[in-house]
Amino acid sequence: MKTLILVGPMGSGKTTLGKRLAKELGVQFTDTDKLVAKTHGSITKIFEVHGEQHFRDLEHIALTEAIKAGGVIATGGGVVLRPENLALMKGHSVVFLDTAAEFVLGKINLEKRPLLKDNPERWQTIYDERKKLYEEAATATLFTGGASVKALIKQLKDLVEQ
Repeated sequence: MKTLILVGPMGSGKTTLGKRLAKELGVQFTDTDKLVAKTHGSITKIFEVHGEQHFRDLEHIALTEAIKAGGVIATGGGVVLRPENLALMKGHSVVFLDTAAEFVLGKINLEKRPLLKDNPERWQTIYDERKKLYEEAATATLFTGGASVKALIKQLKDLVEQ
């Protein structure tokens, strides 16, 4: 299997689906946010102490490492904001996990989401700002809202096998 990169807004299922898909395919799974946190501490703390740009620098390094390792990669929602990240993803299978606010806001932990902590309604604004970038990065799109994990894994497997 080629490297599969999952992009999309926070709460779209990148980590949940990526972890499960990698297990079923018997390949490595990497979550770039977890890679950053493992090395540099909590993302919320990075945002508070060093700012978003510093986090984006660390995210770029994590994406580079994850692509070198291969397998299934779950990215942070803002990975598409950097042109160099879009360039890194070119040539790989990239699936945009699309969703809608009504499927996300009730299930995410806002305390761990520095961009939403004080204003959960900002999710829609962030989504609208990034949607074209997700589409630009993607080789395929899968709408995750309201579907079961089992059904979504089957659809992802079908996309991978194409």
